[in-house]
Amino acid sequence: MARTRNKIAKEEVELIRKLVIQKANIEVINPVDCKHLANQIYTSTGQYISESTLKRFLGFHFYEFAPSYDTIKILKGFIDSNVMFQSDEQVAAELIVDFFKPIHFTAIDISDKSFQAACRRIAISLKKNKLLFESVMEILAKNEMSRRFYYDLFPDYEVLSSFQYKGYEKYLEYEKSYQGQMFGNCILFLKYFFDNDFVAMKKKYREISKIYNPKNNLHSFVLGRYYQTCIMSSFYFDNNETASVIREAFKIEKKVKNDPNVLFSDFPGFHYFVCDGLYNVGAYNELMLMINIALDKYEKSSEFEWKGYYDQLYLYNALALVNLGKIKEATKQLKLIKPERFYFISNVYFKKLYDELIHQLNLQK
Repeated sequence: MARTRNKIAKEEVELIRKLVIQKANIEVINPVDCKHLANQIYTSTGQYISESTLKRFLGFHFYEFAPSYDTIKILKGFIDSNVMFQSDEQVAAELIVDFFKPIHFTAIDISDKSFQAACRRIAISLKKNKLLFESVMEILAKNEMSRRFYYDLFPDYEVLSSFQYKGYEKYLEYEKSYQGQMFGNCILFLKYFFDNDFVAMKKKYREISKIYNPKNNLHSFVLGRYYQTCIMSSFYFDNNETASVIREAFKIEKKVKNDPNVLFSDFPGFHYFVCDGLYNVGAYNELMLMINIALDKYEKSSEFEWKGYYDQLYLYNALALVNLGKIKEATKQLKLIKPERFYFISNVYFKKLYDELIHQLNLQK
């Protein structure tokens, strides 16, 4: 027997579609969402609509008939129900905000590997989801714990220019410490460098110069970022000063100590960031010297080894060698580099440098 057509108007069907998606708190509906939506409808109404029916109703599968009366009745019941649903972003945002609540840090060992892994997973989630990041960025900037264990640890070169910089602007509104102000402003300087925004770079460098006080202590990573900024700024805005700034960086290096009581001081962070500055201004001899000092002065840290930071130092060294015409030495150095280990916050940045190295070596064949 032929099915009796439901005479519901197309306009009403379209309105119900919109209201269903709105009720489910789904911004952009995809076929894969229909299973989750079917569960939401059952939770709200106690009645079941199949995943395939929902795909037809939402237009993912062609079907010549209008939705059945029963389907429309269940969907209207879903729309009118008092049950409220959160989007995946809202659930994730609540979990992230809760993770960084100060009360949870009273008994946490910040050097604990599980804790650090959890922080990394949060950083990766925020990297992959702009909307999620923007929904929590100010809350995280207000919170001391999330400033220390998200913003301080995970400036992400891949998304810094597109959206993460907004978080660092908020960070600077709430971070009042000298070290935090130096760090946050150096990160924004780097964003402007990635954007080739020389006007903003120059303005930011002036701000950083006013904040800097040589009498105040800085973590070696932050001090390295400061000299990275100074080296690049001198090159772009006052080339006559570049050599003296580089000499000053080497003088400061002698005062940088490996303090076992300071987190991450077992890695030559000062040297690492200065090397990036030296590479970007073409100071290849000085770059090789800084790397040699770093590798001689510090024993290898297993944590920074698996994160690929030593591979990145070897990469800088190989790039310096190839630019100085030392092709055989550069080829030997290439064998030490494992690009698959590059850390996620700067993976793309260093993959591009690695590709440049391969290109330069291929040109010499």
